[in-house]
Amino acid sequence: MRKFVFILILVFATISFSFKLDFQVRGYLTYDLNSGAIDNFPIAYWTISLPSPLDSFAIKLTDYMTYSHQTFNLFGMNFIVPRYYFVDSRFRLDNSYINTLYIAIGRMRLSRSLTNNYDGVQIGGLKYDTYKTSATELGIGGVVGYVSGKVGNYSYEVGGAYSIELNNYALYGTLKTDFGQFGAYYETRYYQLSLNYQNTQNLPFGTLKYWAGVGSATNTINEPSFLAGATLNSGPIFLAGQFAWIGGNKYDVSFATGEPSNPNQPRSWNVMGEIGYNLPNFYVGLFAKYNSIWAENGWLPLYGVKITSGDFSLSFANGDLYVSSSMPGTQSVLLKVTYNYQASIDLLAGVQGVLSQFAPKVVSTSAQREQTITVADLYKMPEGSKVKVTGTVLAPVGLLSGSTTYIQDKTGAIMLYGRSIPTTLKVGDVVSVTGSTKVYNGILEIVVDSVTVVGNAKVEPVELRELSDKYMSNLVYVIGTVENVAKDNFIVNTGNFKVKVYIKAATGISLANISEGTKVKVTGILTLFKGEYEIQPIQQSDIEAM
Repeated sequence: MRKFVFILILVFATISFSFKLDFQVRGYLTYDLNSGAIDNFPIAYWTISLPSPLDSFAIKLTDYMTYSHQTFNLFGMNFIVPRYYFVDSRFRLDNSYINTLYIAIGRMRLSRSLTNNYDGVQIGGLKYDTYKTSATELGIGGVVGYVSGKVGNYSYEVGGAYSIELNNYALYGTLKTDFGQFGAYYETRYYQLSLNYQNTQNLPFGTLKYWAGVGSATNTINEPSFLAGATLNSGPIFLAGQFAWIGGNKYDVSFATGEPSNPNQPRSWNVMGEIGYNLPNFYVGLFAKYNSIWAENGWLPLYGVKITSGDFSLSFANGDLYVSSSMPGTQSVLLKVTYNYQASIDLLAGVQGVLSQFAPKVVSTSAQREQTITVADLYKMPEGSKVKVTGTVLAPVGLLSGSTTYIQDKTGAIMLYGRSIPTTLKVGDVVSVTGSTKVYNGILEIVVDSVTVVGNAKVEPVELRELSDKYMSNLVYVIGTVENVAKDNFIVNTGNFKVKVYIKAATGISLANISEGTKVKVTGILTLFKGEYEIQPIQQSDIEAM
């Protein structure tokens, strides 16, 4: 009996190692102040990450939650069929010309564009579904893939998609040069052809980003559509403007939200603009939109105010800020809330922590025993090693990412992850940590079993002298000149290298006083996002103008 219980525990323990679930809900909730009607359109995203050595693969699901659903029966219970479901894989290659290989299989959307930079409007590009979106039965969908890399000073991405269900395909390619980024796109589902361009320039008065595109269906090639737009960030001031002309095919230009009365009709125009100001912890902007359809019907321009803070945005306007079709296409006084909620669950930290208390004690080999070592030694050990390490806490638990913090000793730093991390830990606490090492999104972490506070120490950032993994998860600082200021990030040019500084919404850090050309000292945690190094400050004083 005891042997059976032990085997059962091992099975459940193995399951607990099997995946990490990331969950996100994004959506729009609109309230009509005239009629009291409410329009809610949430979109849910699930990502199930597999364990090593399968951590290059992930299972992804996307669901439009208010839509009707097909269901399937599993173990006597009905489950919904999400709109998109697919398996994707991403491989980093040690090659001078190819850096990344991506392949996905299932029902999904290939979305690529260089013009979708303001208010969800784009011309051409790709929004290619690998299956018929009105289908309700289960299906295999298709295949999506691309390769990306560098040739000299040029960065490229080449890819495409093939729908097994519909027997059509899409192809695209982008090339990034010193004078801008170019993209070409073609798909046979609607026989759409388009060209895109975008560029960013640092000017004495701010950062200017501009884009343009032209596109048409092959049967309206003599009546193409075009779009041009730009944004300017000058210190705390934000400006945006965009103009679109729809030619012979109304589907050349696609709109996201806030576009009442179907503006994308053949041979029509659309114009929009915004001016805003970044205050501490939030942004306030005034926006206006108009198009030829409204002008012909005697409608007023749509105008209103937008307030954004973290993952929430509130808009108040005199038009239909709806995203679905549940509200009529008339100009009303509306409130719209855009929201974004994220959560992450690692079954290793939850189930395994509980089950381990009931597992029979077994004698470990020397290679399996917990080892009290330095942080630097962790990076030399095989993934999955049981370890014990001591270090100083660098960030409040959960501030930069859910259920995480960082520790460092004299030899290096590492990320800690797990629900068993006490949220009462303070920066400067010296802690003894036990757990297992794991690589997640290219970053080595300790999945924590236990944390014990053993003392206190002063946290000292180290100077980031180069973009290298040896500084990963460290509290670092850089001194340099500000470039490319955006809403929640900017670039620091140290003279030897450039590094992105990214502001997490939970920190409440404001970039209101940061502008192009300012010399700054920035302190924060060095991490990776999609293969790019970035520094994440912890508090307002971590960004110091010099």
